[in-house]
Amino acid sequence: MKITDIEVIALRDTGDGTVASWNIGAFDAGVAAGYDFTLVRVHTDEGTSGIGQCEAPSLVIQAVVDNSMGLKALLLGEDPREVQRLWQKMYNATGLYGRRGVVIGAMGAVETALWDIAGKAAGLPVHRLAWRSFTTTATPAEAPASVTPYVTVYPPGDDISQLRERVQMAIDAGARAVKIEEWPGQFANVDLKTDIAVIEAARDVLGDERELMIDVQNRWSDVGQALQTINAIEQFRPYFIEAPLPADNIEGYARLADATDVRIAVGDWGFAGRHEFADLLRRGRVDVVQPSSVRAGGIHEMLNIAEDAYRYGALCIPHAWCHVGGVAAEIQVAAISPATPFIEFPLAFPHSDAITDLLVPRLELRSDGTLEVPDRPGLGFELNEEVVSRFRVEPY
Repeated sequence: MKITDIEVIALRDTGDGTVASWNIGAFDAGVAAGYDFTLVRVHTDEGTSGIGQCEAPSLVIQAVVDNSMGLKALLLGEDPREVQRLWQKMYNATGLYGRRGVVIGAMGAVETALWDIAGKAAGLPVHRLAWRSFTTTATPAEAPASVTPYVTVYPPGDDISQLRERVQMAIDAGARAVKIEEWPGQFANVDLKTDIAVIEAARDVLGDERELMIDVQNRWSDVGQALQTINAIEQFRPYFIEAPLPADNIEGYARLADATDVRIAVGDWGFAGRHEFADLLRRGRVDVVQPSSVRAGGIHEMLNIAEDAYRYGALCIPHAWCHVGGVAAEIQVAAISPATPFIEFPLAFPHSDAITDLLVPRLELRSDGTLEVPDRPGLGFELNEEVVSRFRVEPY
């Protein structure tokens, strides 16, 4: 089997039929302007293909794939089943302009697609091929039938009343755990009184049996501000506080993690690969690392991060939000990582078929709030070609 092509697929769903996309201005205004997605599909001479996803502008990923020293030039003619060797080949060859950031994200999308092909070729799910020992007698030797997601409610709404409605929608969908986000007029954007009211409302809707996660999205500027708010909301039992400080404030994360018993989580906002996460664990002393399944370097790299977290007594809870190709990869990681009690699953507003219906079979919560660990070959999912056709645009 040989690789014959690497295809970059750009999808755009504006949510309202207009030509618009997520942008900084839209975030600042607190208005959801749509969804943009970048997929990668690796093709082979035997007709077997694999899929991966990357959270980055599609034109940038296409440049990483198609440039003269890019990933396609490196992999054409190679056997896609040699996944880890090919990851190393990509990492070595892009070292002068890669090693971190968007190149690692592109490599991760390709690597996930390679695992998908390798699993299909072997007739096995990816987690069976990627299995690794975490070297402890407490680690099971069989994959579970299901894994547990937390459901991200994003955006949380314009006011507390709408927040309550959306958290209830997550519960009605079966969520065992829910994450809410900062948002203009809501948490981390007004004052401490508002922060307390928002979290109190979320906990009231969730009740005592479900977990509550909170994403600050780097909004707090200093450890004192973060600690004041965390102390005020600790009574509502947040499972973790995500990205409370600027992403590069590693020493600040260490001070904060040492000062509170609430888990401090970080890793989605631009972190890529095992080396950056090692820095977060060692220097930042965080309790939860959150490698993005669409940015951190692929399935094997997430497992490297999960094993490192396990050695430090920390958790590895992968991030994906609305990128359901990434959710499919997260499932494979969580099936074999004892450090991964949750993965991320989206509940997005406005609704988008490019999220809910992108994969076949449809990725949805079961009645008990879990996600099936598929025993189908590869990732266990294919792209819904009707959805791809409807939302596909040229890379931009």
